[in-house]
Amino acid sequence: MMKIDRSKLLERAENAKGESKYLDFKRQFDAASAAEWCEVIKDVVAFANSGGGVIVFGVNNDGTIADVDVSSLLKIDIADITNKIEAYCGYQFAEIEIIEVSRDSESAVAFLIGAADIPLVFTRAGADVLLGGKQRPAFVKGTVYFRHGAKSEPATRDDLVSWLDRTIDEVRRSWLGGIRKVVEAPPGHVLSVVSSPLSNKSGVPQAKGMAITAEMSAGPGAVRMVPQNAEELWPHRQKELLEAVNKAIKAPRQINGHDILCINTHLNVLKAHPEFAYKPHRRASPQYSDEYVRWIVLQYGHDPKFFDRMREEYKGS
Repeated sequence: MMKIDRSKLLERAENAKGESKYLDFKRQFDAASAAEWCEVIKDVVAFANSGGGVIVFGVNNDGTIADVDVSSLLKIDIADITNKIEAYCGYQFAEIEIIEVSRDSESAVAFLIGAADIPLVFTRAGADVLLGGKQRPAFVKGTVYFRHGAKSEPATRDDLVSWLDRTIDEVRRSWLGGIRKVVEAPPGHVLSVVSSPLSNKSGVPQAKGMAITAEMSAGPGAVRMVPQNAEELWPHRQKELLEAVNKAIKAPRQINGHDILCINTHLNVLKAHPEFAYKPHRRASPQYSDEYVRWIVLQYGHDPKFFDRMREEYKGS
């Protein structure tokens, strides 16, 4: 989920006259150049770590439209970007959208970038680019990049503190939202107050005997109950989900994080299918069930074009 509102990113992409923490202009982009890809990946990672942002191609640094045709960038497969990020970060970050935008009645291409739940770290050095008059790696192994004004630069302690503050604030809002649901529960619900638990000899809390009465509902106003054995019900992170599905389907190409994003969007999986996916809080990565693995494998068994269909649907949404 994008940390910054998508409509605000689009408004910046179409109207902003200068670069900022959330916006970067690039006059042109040669998709055949490893060095230029590394520069783009550096910016994508910095935006993701900073909470989201947008890169607009075909625009000069002063915000004017460049006399360069960048329409071919609309044909880039997001899965290719995801794979390139994984090659340098060891993680398939897929919160990217490629769209056409209009600036001064002229067309440009924008990469909308969502927020990373955990800061992305470069696990290998980038290709050499011209920096300070010398050929140097675009980024080096072990670095974490954030946006500093209109630049993508290595993180400082303040960046990590800001990221932690944002995360804590997200969790706090999520908790307060849950508390509000309980406080605003309609008449007929029962709230039980339980005394403090005892501890066994090992210091592990042991709940005293109690009974909870609740009316179960799937309605939109229902209070969300989270089972204590969530790790057993939804045991797979995205990496394990991909491994399980790829092992089962043995398709000509392996699916990746972008395929999961497309399927999740199609199903509205977190809201409409709690049997498939679960997030302990808003900033956490989803966890997936064995049932979701079986469902995806079954869809592919019925339709070998299933993953291609999901990508086309996502691209057109």
